[in-house]
Amino acid sequence: MFGSRSKLPHYLFAGHALVAAVCVVGPGYLWWGSNARPFVLGLPWSLVWALLWLVSVFVSLLLYERWTRKGEVERERTEAAGKRDA
Repeated sequence: MFGSRSKLPHYLFAGHALVAAVCVVGPGYLWWGSNARPFVLGLPWSLVWALLWLVSVFVSLLLYERWTRKGEVERERTEAAGKRDA
């Protein structure tokens, strides 16, 4: 679907990281995450907010790595097949 030189995964990961930074550090924290209540599993909401964004960035980094690694592996296989045929 996307070429091996597609920049889509780079843009998606950068966008998600930027949104996460705004939600944890910038005004997003003041608007949605700065309350001590409600408690979630005994933790205050402000801590849960930061942990949710930390986990989401970790998952997006894993997906980014898998997506870009898949393109690299396909490119290496194509190059190896081209050398073998020549």
